[in-house]
Amino acid sequence: MTKDNPRQGEVAAPDIVSVAEWHLGETSKVLRMVITDIEAGKFGAAKELGGTVASLRKALEAVFSERSKLQRFETAGATGAGELDLGAARAEIRRRMDRLRASAGEGGISGGAE
Repeated sequence: MTKDNPRQGEVAAPDIVSVAEWHLGETSKVLRMVITDIEAGKFGAAKELGGTVASLRKALEAVFSERSKLQRFETAGATGAGELDLGAARAEIRRRMDRLRASAGEGGISGGAE
């Protein structure tokens, strides 16, 4: 059996934190333009204010969320957490199967003791 990388040939995903920060910056620029228009007496822009503030809030939440996720991934990577220990998984499955066999009585579960 060969172990091929299923993601081989895929393009790397963009840095999602950078994308979220860029979106936050762009939304902030729009908000500044709306405020400038209102200060200049162009009150037509006031209609956009509510939507722009909502977009800004969502962009800010996205930045915080993605930074938090990145920090959790980096912390997990530093401690080695998140790696699969197949040997430990096999041992746990065997222990559980042994307990099931013992509780069901001999012959209660197909396969017997291994």
